[in-house]
Amino acid sequence: MGINDRAQNRKDEKRAAAQAKRKLRDSATTSRGAADWETADGVLVCKLVATLAGDGGAVRFGYTRDGGAYAVGIYGDGEPYTVYISPSEDLNGWLRNAIEDFSA
Repeated sequence: MGINDRAQNRKDEKRAAAQAKRKLRDSATTSRGAADWETADGVLVCKLVATLAGDGGAVRFGYTRDGGAYAVGIYGDGEPYTVYISPSEDLNGWLRNAIEDFSA
C-alpha cells in the first residue's frame, strides 16, 4: 500500500463518517414534530429576557441545526451555555422554572 492509497483511504473514511453523521442528523427530527417557538407563551419569554437583562445577562432563542429541538443560550450566568429542550418537553414549564431560578 502506497502513500497515495493511505491518503485516499483516509479521505474515504472521513467521507463515510460525515455521511453517517448526516443520516443521524436527518433522522433526529421526531415524529412528534419539530420545535416551534410560536407555541411558547410570549409573556414568559419576555419575562425571562427581562429577568436576565436586569442582572446584566442575555438570552438567545433558536433551534438545533435540524430544527428538532429548542436551543436557549444563556449569557451572564458564568460561562455562556446552551440548553436544549425537546419538543416533547413542557417548554412553558421550562421557561417558568428558568425565570424562578434566575430571579432567586
